[in-house]
Amino acid sequence: MAEPVARGTLDAVHARDEDLGGKVHTFNPDASPEQKAALAGQAKGQLSSVTNGAPKEARGIKLDTGGPPVQPTIKVEDIDESIGDGEKKAETTPPKITEQPIPGALPDGPAYAIPDWYRVGWRAVSGIDRPVADGEERDRHIISMFIDDMYYGQWYHNAGIIVFAVVTTYFLTVFRFGWGWLFIVLAVCATYYSTSMRRLRRAARDDIQRELIKNRLASEHESADWLNNFLDRFWLIYEPILSSTIVSSVDQVLSISTPTGVDSMRLSTFTLGTKAPRIDKVRTFPRTADDIVLMDWAISFNSSDLADSTSLQLVNKVNSKIVLEIRIGRGVATAGMHILVENIVFSGEMRVKLKLMTNYPHIQIAEISFLQPPVLDYSLKPIGGDTFGFDINNIPGLSSFIRDQVHATLGPMMYDPNVFTLNLEQMLSGTPLDSATGVLQIKITSARDLKAVKFGGGVPDPYVSLSIEHRVELARTRFKRSSPNPHFGSTHYLLLNSTNLHETLTLSVLDHNDHRNDTELGTASYELSQLLDDATREGIIVKVLKDGKECGEVIFDLSYFPVLTPAKGPDGQLEPVPETSVGIVRLILHQAKELDLSKALTRDLNPFAKVLLHHQLIHKTPTFRHTASPVWESAAEFLVSDRSSCVIAVKIADERDMLKDPVIGFLSVRLDDLLKAKEQQRDWFPLSGCKTGKLRMSAEWKPLAMAGSVQGAAAYTPPIGVVRLWIKEASDVKNVEAALGGKSDPYIRVQMNGITLARTEVINNNLNPKWDAIVYVPVHALSDVMVLEAMDYQNLTKDRTLGYCELAVKDLAKQNAEDMKYPFAPIAKLEREASIRLQGNTFKGKLHYAAEFVPALNLAGTTFPAAGTELDDSAPRDGSGEDIASGDESSSDEESLDGITIAPSYSLKDDVPTSPTTANGDGSAKEKAHRKKGSVDSTRSTGTAAAAKKSETMPPVPEQVGVELSQEELLKQQSGVLAVNAISGELCKKARLELLVDESYWPSFSTERARSTTARWDQVGEGFIRELDFGRVWLRLNENEEGMKDDIIGDFKIEAKAFLEQCLGKEAEFILTDQNSRRTSKVKLMAKYIPVPVTLEPRESITNMGLLRVDVLGARDLLAADRGGTSDPYAIFTLNDQKVYKTEKKMKTLTPTWDENFTVPVPSRVAAQFKVEVKDWDQLGNDDPLGFATINLADLEPFESTERTLSLQTPKGTKGTITIKMVFNPEIVARTRKNTSTFIAAGRAMTQVGGLPFSAIKGTAHGVGAVGSKTFGLLRKNKTIEESDELPVPASAVVPEIPSTPFSQPAVTDALAASGATSYPIVDASGKGTPPTEFGTLRVTVVSAKGLVGAAAGDGVKPYVSIKVGKKEHQTKHVHKALTPEWNEQFVFTVGPDNQTISLALLDHKTLAKDKVLADAEIQIWQHIRLGATPVLSSDVWAELRNGSGLIQLRLDYEKASSTNGSLASHPRTPLSSPSRFNLSRRTATTPSQDD
Repeated sequence: MAEPVARGTLDAVHARDEDLGGKVHTFNPDASPEQKAALAGQAKGQLSSVTNGAPKEARGIKLDTGGPPVQPTIKVEDIDESIGDGEKKAETTPPKITEQPIPGALPDGPAYAIPDWYRVGWRAVSGIDRPVADGEERDRHIISMFIDDMYYGQWYHNAGIIVFAVVTTYFLTVFRFGWGWLFIVLAVCATYYSTSMRRLRRAARDDIQRELIKNRLASEHESADWLNNFLDRFWLIYEPILSSTIVSSVDQVLSISTPTGVDSMRLSTFTLGTKAPRIDKVRTFPRTADDIVLMDWAISFNSSDLADSTSLQLVNKVNSKIVLEIRIGRGVATAGMHILVENIVFSGEMRVKLKLMTNYPHIQIAEISFLQPPVLDYSLKPIGGDTFGFDINNIPGLSSFIRDQVHATLGPMMYDPNVFTLNLEQMLSGTPLDSATGVLQIKITSARDLKAVKFGGGVPDPYVSLSIEHRVELARTRFKRSSPNPHFGSTHYLLLNSTNLHETLTLSVLDHNDHRNDTELGTASYELSQLLDDATREGIIVKVLKDGKECGEVIFDLSYFPVLTPAKGPDGQLEPVPETSVGIVRLILHQAKELDLSKALTRDLNPFAKVLLHHQLIHKTPTFRHTASPVWESAAEFLVSDRSSCVIAVKIADERDMLKDPVIGFLSVRLDDLLKAKEQQRDWFPLSGCKTGKLRMSAEWKPLAMAGSVQGAAAYTPPIGVVRLWIKEASDVKNVEAALGGKSDPYIRVQMNGITLARTEVINNNLNPKWDAIVYVPVHALSDVMVLEAMDYQNLTKDRTLGYCELAVKDLAKQNAEDMKYPFAPIAKLEREASIRLQGNTFKGKLHYAAEFVPALNLAGTTFPAAGTELDDSAPRDGSGEDIASGDESSSDEESLDGITIAPSYSLKDDVPTSPTTANGDGSAKEKAHRKKGSVDSTRSTGTAAAAKKSETMPPVPEQVGVELSQEELLKQQSGVLAVNAISGELCKKARLELLVDESYWPSFSTERARSTTARWDQVGEGFIRELDFGRVWLRLNENEEGMKDDIIGDFKIEAKAFLEQCLGKEAEFILTDQNSRRTSKVKLMAKYIPVPVTLEPRESITNMGLLRVDVLGARDLLAADRGGTSDPYAIFTLNDQKVYKTEKKMKTLTPTWDENFTVPVPSRVAAQFKVEVKDWDQLGNDDPLGFATINLADLEPFESTERTLSLQTPKGTKGTITIKMVFNPEIVARTRKNTSTFIAAGRAMTQVGGLPFSAIKGTAHGVGAVGSKTFGLLRKNKTIEESDELPVPASAVVPEIPSTPFSQPAVTDALAASGATSYPIVDASGKGTPPTEFGTLRVTVVSAKGLVGAAAGDGVKPYVSIKVGKKEHQTKHVHKALTPEWNEQFVFTVGPDNQTISLALLDHKTLAKDKVLADAEIQIWQHIRLGATPVLSSDVWAELRNGSGLIQLRLDYEKASSTNGSLASHPRTPLSSPSRFNLSRRTATTPSQDD
């Protein structure tokens, strides 16, 4: 009766276990052991395959920063529907057990925790882990330890028994006890003595024996026969399982590694034989740490050894044998070949090191290494097999070659001193070995002072390669062309495991070579263990070493973001991990089954899988051959910045070698759904685009606390303020022209992150330049560092550095968290005299400057929306750096999923400039919105990464919190940062878009050169506007690359306020035209305006610059210089020591009346030094001074005529007056760069153009289209032509804009000024004017020049002018060492329809050497001389010199020829002239003849 009851209870237990999912094996008790084993082995097929081992190495990580929406093909609910008939859904909840458990059975739930007050184990009992209390308890503990250490074991401890015996005997005697008690006491003492002595001897003997054993263990080997005896019996049981495990693992590797032309490779036979491996001897090292076990094992394996074998063992003996079957061919046309390896013999001595731990499995790390290369022998028979096989090791040299190859492979892995490490704790914990424990963010800012020379000469093209311990390359930057101080500005992400944090990060600096291997310039190292103390390190500067010598520095930032793990709360329970949207996804593709064979050519598949994340290939599994159910167990990890919007796509394809791989099936699933499916224990997903097929995959989410480092960084980051830099002067700068006998032409450029943000003017030939320039530099973070670099301007080559100094923003500003309006505040104005640093640690010169921080308004809505990108935006190029990604760039190819095209695209969050090699070699480099690409001197901006629009279902980007202002309120703010997003353009030629603000010539922002005429930039740049009401925005298209001579193919100018009204927060199109208005280009822009409350000095105001018209009326009571009591006076006007005008001389008078006028551009009224000097003309000697006067321009009222009578100062006192009338018209005076100088020109804004009053041109618009007809430059803000109070200009009176090169400024002649004529030259579409139909006489007077090269004191320039019209050429006389020479020489030319230009060349006269060409110019004749009903026959022209610097003044006078001599037929041909000066040879000056 009891047996059926027990049987029923046992069946109930089996049923419950099966319901819980366990496999229960039941046996017949009477069955044989073989039958039981066969029954248990039926479940062998249910065992999962062995996963491929992965190297435990840091690696680049793929970054998912979002992208265009991908529609999932399946949802979690679809999984259940895909389960076919015959398959049952897994029960997620076990049934309730109502029966009572069997007595003695294991508990159903976890065991109760042991109370804390229990003392279990020796550590708890000893209390060594108990923390020591503070205060008095701590002092008592220290005293107790001291007493125990010093006095325990002394004589009074040993004398304790004697004291006990004496005291006890005295007590018994006093109370008269008998002798029996005394004998009892003696017996106790004797027993104690004998026991203690026996223990002492045993302890001493054990100590001595232990020490002897330690010495013997360290010096002698011991046998392990007992272990070999155990292995002989255990091997027969374990060898079949071991062989099966090896075959299942190796077959997967062989299937993946099958080369082209081979159909398959499989292990058809594998056995290690019946002879077990032996441990010949063991040596132990006892003198190690308590948790370290160190042993040397001598092991051997010889399956053919017959020693110590019984007769029964000899009968059943099997030798080691491995047969590899290789089938060559394809499909049915295959042939098999068997390669046999047998009689394997192996012996060697290895060192085993075990690190113990408290937790299970109690061995944390095992390290194994061979002390010397092991001995390996075998028989290899590739042909013939067992019967006719020939051992190829008998071929001379082949055996040693194979053995050397084996040693070369195993040496770096496990030959001493290298060790093979097994982390048993991690292996048994279930965590994959290659699983990342954190992300390392590396931002490589720049390198400097790289000392290297390319092979064959030249500056290297450096880039930085990243690795761990100088092993495999993980990522690399782009290389920078010809730069010893490159700026990279790239960010890379590396996955690190637990061991990598104790290793070294290696930054290798290499020189890129186009046609040979790259050259290593040096390496820099950084210990990653320092991140354990501080996870964020900024501004790290590490020396680059080459052969132990310093050869530069690398500057970078490091941030380590560990994976968030559950932490214990106060109650001891694990708290849940906080939810984050940023984290690492570990995706595992386990296997596929039932793949659609209808898409295979031979009903045989070679499947592999690709994982795509937002259309980018991030992982590819190995290819398994000849199977429809591949088992990959392939894992991929990538960084996700937005978990909710992440969609993962997988496609399975059939590899067909040379043919295109067709897609068998695909699926796409949201990451959230994939993680939810894992929680529900669902991992099979149906494939789309096929008849049958399922994919088993799972994902693991590892949250990271790095949202601020990935999300939102691609959006434009508004500035926190501007730094006002007052660059005063420099002293004793480096002279790079000393070898040529000259001096440097220095200027200062301000850079941040390798981007030039501001520059000063060029001071020629001066080692102690004074600039006195104020520039404004927008800054975006307190960590920004500005570089003030002194440069030497070069005419034909690249500018050379003279040194630099640095200025950190954190020295000028601080955070002000209490003020929401201005979250940053200035610290103090900084006055500094900085040493100019050269390469290395040497210094030359001083730079004097002042700097202060002005905070920007925390304005809301300063971000730009996302825009579409070009396909090539995944790898942008520039002139100074190129992509040098290694690995397979398969993600850049178009991916197609059976009709669903997936092209690369990117999101607004793609700010993180990951390396091209990030995450298995593919990725895209994206930089911040304000960051620019290029070399050290580049002004090009990479801008915001182009982004694809997100789906409407995607969560919206949170709007920036800040002060909200309407457009009207915003435009009332006078100063601020203008941020412009260059979106796209339709260009007439490939060009760069440049933004210039106010009077600056240097671009504040420049895009990269468009790759086609349909440009897609989406780049953001900034410029600072000082006065919005008077500011100007200049857009221009530059066809040439940065650093080359400008080639402007289109420009457009508009007032700053009008510009903002059109594109503030919205897209607007602007039309840019070339000089001839023949070609037009369109650009689409959007702008933001961030107010910055700057207090301007009077000299910084735009009303401080403009055009000054001076009417020289006359003089009274002049000093008499001639003997007759009269003078021949004339007046000379100078501005800032440059002669700007000279009046006609009036003969024999002390009260001359000139009635002349001129116009001069004034860059600064406050700083202007405007003087007039009256002289007496002498025919033979030098002209005598009659007096001078200084004219104050600061108090002039704009647009108002002011008449002044100035007293003339003479050496003898005040004598005479001069009367002038002035009108100042505020206007932006543009700085114009010309080769070796930067000087001021009027920017095409003049009071008169060829006699036409300037008011006639007011209201003329500089652009059309979406821009509207806005006026510019006349201080009548925001008025169209209809709104202007000036009269409309007739169409015939509109004067096209004068070409900018060469710049020429016509001036009104005296006759026209006196008559009030308003005629102007007729200019044709080319800007050259209309030539006459007859010949005439042109008299050209070379008056003077100013601003010449070599304007420093002491330069010996002897200038003269060579002038050429047609084929006739004349030269002036040279002026001896004159920096503002005056010639006043006239030359006569015969001009006709074929004569369009006057060619000028300014030369420096050399007595014994070849004359040097200083500059040249070209003047359009008929642009200044007009023939017609109202002719203009005279014109004063200021011409801008090219290829040099300065202005030259000419006077042109034209006379018509008579009717008899003026016809084309009767005019004689001009004879051929002698060789021209334009071949740079000297000629004797030619005197004009009457025939001219």
